[in-house]
Order: sequence, then structure tokens, then C-alpha cells
Amino acid sequence: FFECSSIMRTNVLLVLVIIISLFRNALSDLYADMGLKEDATDSEIKKAFRVLSRKLHPDHNPSADARDEYAKVQKAYGILGDRKKKKVYDMMGEDGLKELDSGRNQRHQHMDIFGGLFGGGGQDQTRGQDVHLSLKVSLADMYNGNDHTLNFKKSKLRSKQVVKDCMSCKAKPPQLKKVQIAPGFVVQQQVAPSCDHVCNAGTKQVVKGHSQLLEVMIEQGIPEGHEIKFEMEADEYPDRLPGDLIFKVKSAPHPYFKRVKNDLHMKMKISLLEALVGFHKVIDHLDGRKVDVERDTVTPPGYQMILKEEGMPKHNVPSEHGNLIIKFEIVFPERISPQQAAQVRSLLA
Repeated sequence: FFECSSIMRTNVLLVLVIIISLFRNALSDLYADMGLKEDATDSEIKKAFRVLSRKLHPDHNPSADARDEYAKVQKAYGILGDRKKKKVYDMMGEDGLKELDSGRNQRHQHMDIFGGLFGGGGQDQTRGQDVHLSLKVSLADMYNGNDHTLNFKKSKLRSKQVVKDCMSCKAKPPQLKKVQIAPGFVVQQQVAPSCDHVCNAGTKQVVKGHSQLLEVMIEQGIPEGHEIKFEMEADEYPDRLPGDLIFKVKSAPHPYFKRVKNDLHMKMKISLLEALVGFHKVIDHLDGRKVDVERDTVTPPGYQMILKEEGMPKHNVPSEHGNLIIKFEIVFPERISPQQAAQVRSLLA
């Protein structure tokens, strides 16, 4: 009797160890943990996290179940709320995330699939090509800052894999079957087909066209040619990480302003009379302000006026500005009458 009890205890412990191992290795559905679909947007993920955090936080819901659910939500958001981790999870699941962590710890020793993400020494052939695009924005947007929503079309892997049979032996993909792991104990496991060749029964990933909305932030004073990078948002293909999507910012022509680094340049035409006696003019600035331009003395041809702090805001320091430089062009009359000529001679003699 005691010997039987010992055997039963051993079997029970064995089953518990196997079950715990299976649970640990199973892929959790992070989207389901947050009550989301697999195509949830970044804003939907953030909104769900805020709602669930308030609902399940131990300060508001002290139950054990709520505590466990709160831990799941925290874990899920730690991955889905991180653009890079989310991309790896979407393509490769939690095994991919483990490889991501492994790549961080060993990036100086190995060039694996994640080497390109962490400054690898060479071209990573397991990483897709970067996509470079030009983004033309108005000079006013570069002065004031603005957000742009872009519709980017790319190749994207379907979130669900498509089952296929082996072309050689017509074997079916791995299926769940009941397997006895100890006397009196049966569990379900995936059993691969038994073949005498490399069997390709399983799943395949399908690439389809996809339109994705991207929020591009144009910061105040963003430099001409500045690059805005979206990591791993280029085309997706099986067995490789996508490259980066990189926008190069360029300014569209403005009616009268021209940007030179942090300064703005413009030309202003004045009449011969204004060049001699002075003038007062008003220009519309890029932020809608009215800027006064005036002189009460002679303005020689090619004269340049510098208005301090009226140029472009400096990137990352928008409280500081460059200068506005105005070059004057004198418009001469096509002809004057003899009487006017005589008056001018008498005045300037």
C-alpha cells in the first residue's frame, strides 16, 4: 500500500511539473489580456490600459482575481505599449521577445536576427531594407510646429497563419492529440507527422497589402533635411524583421520667405521716393503676427535690414530665434517729365 502511494505521489508530481512547464511555455495572448483585437491602434492600446488600470488597481479593487488581472495588464502594456517590442511580438510572439532580450545582452558577441537593432557591425541580412521617403511641409509648419497624419501603404504579414499540407507526403500539420504521460494521466500535446524526409507540413505566413496611418510630428524649428524615423515600420516579410521607415523633411517654397538655417531672408521692393525719404511697411509673419518694417532716412540700393529674433525658432530651443534679413530693391520710374526732371535737379543740386 505504501509503495503504491509513493508511486502515485511521484506520478502526480511528474504531471504537475509537466503541466507547469507547458503553461510557462505557452504563448499568452497579450491583446486578449487587455480586451483588444490584434489590429488595435496605439491610441486604443493606451485607452484600454488607462481604463483597466483604474478598474483593477489594488487600491480600488483588492480582490485576488483583480490583482492577477492587473499584473497581466501591466505585463501586456509593457510590451504592446512599446513600438519595438510590439512589432517583435506581433511577428514572432513571446519567443521573439526572448530573442530580443538575448540580442541586447549578447550584441557584441553575435550577429543574430536582432543585431541590426542594436548597432551591429555589418549589414544584417535577416533584417528588411529601410524605406526612405521625402515629406514636404510648409515653412509655417516648420516655424509653428504641426502634426501630420500620413497614409502609408506597405506589405504586412497577416496576424493569423494559414495551414498547409506537406507537398511530399500529404501529411497534416501538427495536431493536438491525447498522450499518456504517466499511468492514469493523459494530456493533450502537439504531435508532428512522422516522415522519413524533411516534412513541410505546418503553417505559412501570408504577405498582404496594408494601409497604415502614421502620426508625424513636425517640431518647431525642425531643420531642413531632418530625418524622422519609425522603427520597424517598413515592409514586413516572413523570417525577418522589417526595416525602418524614414521621412526626410523638406520645406515647400514660400511666397516671400527663404530659410537659411535659423535665419529668414526676404526681398522687399520700395519706390525711389521711399528710398529717398523713408517708408513704413507691414509684413505677415509665419505665425500670423504683423511685423513693422520702417526707415526714416535714405535707403541705398542693396541695403539689408536685420530684424533680430524674427527668424526661425531654434530646434529643441523654440524660445530662441534666428534673424529676419530684408534686402531692399529700389523700383525706379520708367520715365519722368521735363518738369519733374527740373524739380529733381533743383532739389538735389
